[in-house]
Amino acid sequence: GTIAPPTPEIEALRTRFPWDYFADELAIGLSALEDHMDVKFAAVAPFELGGVNTPAPIDAAVKHGVPCVDGDYSGRAVPEICQNTVCVKGFSMAPMALIDWFGDMTIVDKIINYEMGERISKALSEVAWGRVGNVAFPVQGRDFHRAIIPKTLTKSYNVGRVIRESRESGDNPAERVVESVGGWVIFRGEVVERTWENKIGYMWGETVIKGSGMKKGSRLKVWFKNENHVTWLDDKPWITSPDIIEIIDSKTGEPITNTDIKIGDEVSVIAMKAEPVFREPEGLEVLGPRHFGFDLDYRPVEDLV
Repeated sequence: GTIAPPTPEIEALRTRFPWDYFADELAIGLSALEDHMDVKFAAVAPFELGGVNTPAPIDAAVKHGVPCVDGDYSGRAVPEICQNTVCVKGFSMAPMALIDWFGDMTIVDKIINYEMGERISKALSEVAWGRVGNVAFPVQGRDFHRAIIPKTLTKSYNVGRVIRESRESGDNPAERVVESVGGWVIFRGEVVERTWENKIGYMWGETVIKGSGMKKGSRLKVWFKNENHVTWLDDKPWITSPDIIEIIDSKTGEPITNTDIKIGDEVSVIAMKAEPVFREPEGLEVLGPRHFGFDLDYRPVEDLV
């Protein structure tokens, strides 16, 4: 996948640095890592669902001439490299190849732990003004089934189809989505507050939504680190990661990222169950609320709605 999104200011760099390798970082990294390890990769798997980190591996697989697996390692979008099944199952992150959009490449042979791998990747992305491609976690075929969460690309495709069809038919997109994937519309309302900061390469902040309809008079606060991870309903802790908390446009069903959400948006908040592996102790260690610094125990979403 890629580490850190580009910003509009990056456009100014075009006059000083050629972007000859933009969008080709992962394909280049695959070839470089094959040469370094003296192997041939049989397939590519996305690290997570969402952003560029799903379509980019598909594109890289096509360019490299190998299949992209219908699955991923997280079953959702996550901010940190450690928050996936290959880490939970103890697979090595190294060797890994990091390539920026100018073609600069770093091969990392050994990494002491996942946290250091994250720090190295983030450091290089900041040096490269915001983005590097990361090819990592080379897994033997015989072990692949232990890590992959299957059929998640098909699931994502089907969610997109449901949103499109609901727009065309005039149905409520939020209700159609939860019918399709299994989940709950937990809140509806208007975004009334928004604060965030860029901290060590992540987007940290809070969004506050004033309730409407059945939730009129209530307020939902959502804390995010890139993605949404902890909620408070009327100041009481509520749904948290690892369960999925997604904010969408109430009218169109379009998911709204924390980069794009703004005060005045009319939104619906959807919650879905996490993959079972992340509800186990090892998964909660990397994706539960305590991992993010909150003195809260995880409670499954189905027990709260």
